[in-house]
Order: sequence, then C-alpha cells, then structure tokens
Amino acid sequence: MNRFIVPLILTGLVGLLAYGLLSSNPDRDPPNALLGKAAPVFTLADTKGTSHDLAALKGQGPVVVNFWASWCGPCRQESPLFARVSNAPSNVTFLGVLYNDQTAPAEKFAAEYGLKYPTLLDPGSKVAMKYGIGQVPVTYIVDPQGKIVYHKLGPVTDENEFRAALRQAGGKL
Repeated sequence: MNRFIVPLILTGLVGLLAYGLLSSNPDRDPPNALLGKAAPVFTLADTKGTSHDLAALKGQGPVVVNFWASWCGPCRQESPLFARVSNAPSNVTFLGVLYNDQTAPAEKFAAEYGLKYPTLLDPGSKVAMKYGIGQVPVTYIVDPQGKIVYHKLGPVTDENEFRAALRQAGGKL
C-alpha cells in the first residue's frame, strides 16, 4: 500500500503545478495587479551614470515606464512607436528599464531605433521584481499623481490606443 502513496502524492502535485501554469488569468498576474495603485518608486542610474527618480517626477506629467531588453523580439516591434511618441514635444517622460541585459547591446539597440529617452540599469532586477516582471516587454503609464493607469504585457503596437491612454493620463501630445 505504501508504494502507491508516494506516486499518488507526486501525481497530485504535478497536476496542481500544471493547472497553475496553464490557467493564467490576467487579473491575477502581478503586473496587472498594480493597475490603479501607486507605482512602486525607484531611483536607477542610466547607461551614462545619471540618476533618475520616479518619485521626483510626480506632478510633472505622465511617465511611461517600459521594461525591455535588446534581445527581445517583441521589444523591436514597439520601439518605432516609442521613438515617434517620445521624440515628439509633450509633457510625457519616458523611462526604459533594462531587463536582464547588458549596457553595450542596449545602447546599440536604442541608437538603432532612435530611442533618446534614458535606458535605466536595474542591477539584480530589483525594480523589475517590484513590478512583477517575468518577461518583456511590459509597459506602464503612471499618472502625475503617481498612480498606474495603464498596463500592457507584450509589445505596444496600437499607437492610437497608446496616445489615447497618455492623453487620459494628462499627456499633452
């Protein structure tokens, strides 16, 4: 009888694990759970050594926080849109947070796509963990009061929808 108990318990545990992995619910995902809440604040240095503090941007206009990597194919999809929107005059601040990547390839990627906003280094992925990031790209819009009002898991590809979200957050585009 005992020889059946261990395999039975293991089968049950494997079943529970499979159910948890296969039944993804966007309302349960940590990044989506932040929607409507205060954005986790951070201070990170960019690839040039300049420090950027999310809390210091409060009250100035919307902030786009985009977690990305140079090795990420979907990040390449959204980069032309981000270059167009971020390089146009507005009150929107863009911050790119590098996820599990190196400075040199990130700088090359940013130059290739015309991304002029800061690329922030996240040693040990501490900020990514605060935001529940497990894959990239992930984009947030933080309103001037510091609340997350937009979340996109995967590439941002609909420019009209993105601009509308920025305007709704107080962006003057």
